[in-house]
Amino acid sequence: MQAKAALLATIHQITDILDQIEPHEYRKPLPEYDGSTLGQHFRHILEFFICMERGLPEGIVDYASRERNLLFEDSPGIAKDALYNFADTLEHLNTDLALAFVAEFGQEGRPSYQSTLGRELAFVYDHAIHHLAIIKIGLRCHFPHILIDRDLGVSPSTIKARGTT
Repeated sequence: MQAKAALLATIHQITDILDQIEPHEYRKPLPEYDGSTLGQHFRHILEFFICMERGLPEGIVDYASRERNLLFEDSPGIAKDALYNFADTLEHLNTDLALAFVAEFGQEGRPSYQSTLGRELAFVYDHAIHHLAIIKIGLRCHFPHILIDRDLGVSPSTIKARGTT
């Protein structure tokens, strides 16, 4: 599976959850997240997608400069619409596009590294998988009525390994 297809499958998993969750559940502070919400985790995933997309015209991706849109953490419907917009854009992207990635490691400067859109798609995919694993914990602990894909938040290598055991 290529990066675009993997991201589209992940977006589908996310929208399946967003279709099931009630806004008050989405906004509920959870103790497992030290008071953060499911909506905040979904917002965080989405904003990495958007930040990557917004960096394309200049050829510079800087995830630390993302805008934190509180509507994405407040409304599952608004988050879902934004995910659909990203999915539409995704189809037309050239994974070979050369980019610069600006890193954030702390107080001393912000180094820039050469990258490609394909590499950044892989990064935002891995980032989403990581947060979806966290989201899955909150869903299982507090919202057992929400149907969750077995592979939500599971890396492809783990899914492959499951098939051999």
